[in-house]
Amino acid sequence: MLKTVKVRGIGRPLAFFLAFLLGLFGIVATSSEARAAEIPAIDVSSIRITKLTAEEAAIYKWSAARIDANWSVPDGTGKAGDTFRLALPKELGAFADTFDLRDEDDESLTYGRCEATLAEVVCILNENVENRHDVNGSLWVRTQVKELTTANTLEFETNNGVKVQVPLPDGQRGIGYNPVLPIETSKSGWFPGTDRTAVYWRVVIPGAKISGHSSVTIVDEYGQAGATLTVSEGYPKIFWVPATPECWGELSSSACRHDLDGTSVPSAAVTIDENRDQVRVTLDNKGQNFQADRIYVFDLELRTGGDIPIGSKYVNRGTVSDKQLLGSAEKNHSCAGSGTGEVVGHIGVKKVVTGGTVDPGVAYPVTWSYQHGGATRSGELSLKGDGTVETLNNIPDGAVVTLTEKVPSVAGVSFGDPAFSGDGVTDNTPDANSAQVTIAGLKTLEVTLTNPAGAPAGDQAVLGAVDVEAGVCPPGGTEPTEPSVRVTPTEGVVYSEPRITRNGNRATIQVTATAEAGRTIDGQNLPDGWAAAGNGSFVFTRTVAIPTCGKAVKPGLPRTGA
Repeated sequence: MLKTVKVRGIGRPLAFFLAFLLGLFGIVATSSEARAAEIPAIDVSSIRITKLTAEEAAIYKWSAARIDANWSVPDGTGKAGDTFRLALPKELGAFADTFDLRDEDDESLTYGRCEATLAEVVCILNENVENRHDVNGSLWVRTQVKELTTANTLEFETNNGVKVQVPLPDGQRGIGYNPVLPIETSKSGWFPGTDRTAVYWRVVIPGAKISGHSSVTIVDEYGQAGATLTVSEGYPKIFWVPATPECWGELSSSACRHDLDGTSVPSAAVTIDENRDQVRVTLDNKGQNFQADRIYVFDLELRTGGDIPIGSKYVNRGTVSDKQLLGSAEKNHSCAGSGTGEVVGHIGVKKVVTGGTVDPGVAYPVTWSYQHGGATRSGELSLKGDGTVETLNNIPDGAVVTLTEKVPSVAGVSFGDPAFSGDGVTDNTPDANSAQVTIAGLKTLEVTLTNPAGAPAGDQAVLGAVDVEAGVCPPGGTEPTEPSVRVTPTEGVVYSEPRITRNGNRATIQVTATAEAGRTIDGQNLPDGWAAAGNGSFVFTRTVAIPTCGKAVKPGLPRTGA
């Protein structure tokens, strides 16, 4: 379905903005269990803050940061239902998730479960802490900076109200706005807030990159193999902010954000083509060049119709005018320990064509299907013969995926049976055009599809016969002549000069044949002595016996009688 939509300027409250940024690492929300006695389990000296983005010189507003801490239970005192907590500073918000306190040597053994919320981490111990000695461990949680501060430390609270001042990473003094503004047009993606059914994409266009234009077209190709995606109501959203660190750090601020629609300058005309999984936006600055001191933003939220499991990968392609963009998003756990949720894997498939010349623009359709939850899921990948990898993402762990090539029809080319190869691949199953791949954990299995290509049988070049005669002994000679080789010339084939190798009284003759450009050699009907070399060429080989010539006799004196 093709539809043109009007873009309305919709301001977003700060809390929502924080929510979808926190979704960058994936969200799993659970309800808290009833708390029992709170115990002083956190080692306050172990609490530390580290930055997670190596490219950043420090942590800034909206930066991701990691919190680590150690915990322990005094010998013989632990009870099932006991709790301990770590309240976060007001400047930080945790990525909501749950995790188990797993034994370091036996993952099947746990000592409790923890829940991270925006404001705190709460752990509830289980019966495995009872009557044990030296029960201890560690935890970590991802957070995001949500407030500025001039302080050099942040205040945590734990152990029944104990307040702890923890230094900022690397001796940092205060938290401000990131002074580094985007300088390149880019695309990024994440999973927003506590909504497990959505994925979010953003295109950022620095004004300096389009300051020589008065009109810009943004195209977003949001189709995802194995998923049905729809554009969320009210999206896309297009706006600009002044190119200053403060406004780049406050995208929801009314003082900074300028939403664009069909009546604004520049105007934003949006077309959503649901049949092609495409969103097209034209920004028209009414004959004036775009201003270099602005940053233009395109936001798109997509719905999947179901929960997105941990480990899921999504890709998104698009263009800004002629610039190609590629974004990716992977949903990960955000806390220590193993989380809940379905494990998924991925398959990457690339195409290789051998034995002939085929237009690189030819598409090779490959259907895929697998069973999950009593239902069949299926679809189709379109491969190019240039080796570009197409990925089928988010397949449940243990699923057996059947890949089948639908052999294309190309004038002047005959394709043989395809060959699938790679880890976990069983070729020729259930038929000669298919293979099966078993998904194993959070991995991307690389599959190569090889196609032998040649000319149709009636248009293939035919190899000529090769006649070989051993050398002969010339009259009175002691050395035989070289073997004679005669190759019958045939159309469309280039023959090498015969190569003769002698070994004692035997000689081996070899001739190589290659097809002329645009032709292939009929490898099914080979004359005697010819064999395929494996690279599209053919080699003739024959060994003959070299005759042994008579020895010369030295003349002697006539014999006389006694």
